[in-house]
Amino acid sequence: MQNNMEPITTKTRGRNPDWSYDETVLLMELYLSAPRAERNHPEVIALSLLLRAAGRRGGRAVLASFRNPAGIAMRLRNFGKHDPAAPKGRDAGLRPGGQVDRRVWQDFGSDHAALMAEVARVRRSISADDWMPQGRSSRGPSPSFGSRTTVVDDGRCGVYLLLIDGPIEILAPKIDVIKGHALVKLGRTFDLDRRMSELASGLPPCASISYVPISFRVFNTSTDAHRFEQYLLGICDQNGWSLGGEFAYVPLDALKREMVRAWPLDD
Repeated sequence: MQNNMEPITTKTRGRNPDWSYDETVLLMELYLSAPRAERNHPEVIALSLLLRAAGRRGGRAVLASFRNPAGIAMRLRNFGKHDPAAPKGRDAGLRPGGQVDRRVWQDFGSDHAALMAEVARVRRSISADDWMPQGRSSRGPSPSFGSRTTVVDDGRCGVYLLLIDGPIEILAPKIDVIKGHALVKLGRTFDLDRRMSELASGLPPCASISYVPISFRVFNTSTDAHRFEQYLLGICDQNGWSLGGEFAYVPLDALKREMVRAWPLDD
């Protein structure tokens, strides 16, 4: 197994850079759960957001095509050419991924526990440095009094599933640790990238706690997004996973499956 691999980097001109080892580790995790995921799959969208944020590290510019959902969906098919269990002839017109794909498959193809440990390391390395608030104090608007008029427009809105990464004994000291469970936050937003920055601003600088996007499902209206969010929160309540508000301690794979459930539900 390899450690301290090359960082996720970008080029500001020409073609996009080749995928790094760390990026491909996250791709393999997605492949094992959704090998045929398309560009609108909630986990594809979340992975794209995560990798693009890492690509912008240090103020670097990224191309519009850099690790976008369509590109990730195609990379899944390339990566699957290394899978000995994949049906023969599937995606016959595609060539297999390159050397980094082979290295990642060799390292983790038969060791899922090691893969998940490496996934955690990569996520932590990204979320520790990205979406961080500016290094200055917060300055809100001045107080105002009197009545206000609000005009609400409906439009596309998404429901997000975020992993809250950090020491569980600090985050939720009264929780009994259960294998496969994770501390998560559910919510709605029109712009997940902006929401991630807002959440980072709610944490002390250099905190050992971070939010990591796991899944993001987009709806055509905020009404549908609200209904779906309430559905997910209801599942958490029914199963005793809810911690109150938008927070829950859940079997992560189970909630990820709910994020792609057909919607609206049949009566």
